[in-house]
Amino acid sequence: MVGLKTVVHPLLAYLLARYAFTLSGHALFAVVLCAGLPTAQNAFIFASEYRLPTDLPRDTVLLTTLLSMVTLTLIAYALG
Repeated sequence: MVGLKTVVHPLLAYLLARYAFTLSGHALFAVVLCAGLPTAQNAFIFASEYRLPTDLPRDTVLLTTLLSMVTLTLIAYALG
């Protein structure tokens, strides 16, 4: 889950925005940067509210938040 959110999601967003929608500049940067944001707290909240297992959402939110500091910096460096 963490790899999908921090690597695959921004890469897929880049490819779609760049080649399918022909975005460039600030628009492309915004799309990829938003795709690289960490998993929302809502995933954990929904799991706890509906009494589902919370281990995976909790760990995913934590790890994507920590890793997003690196990936968002790399995205900003590459596209900024």
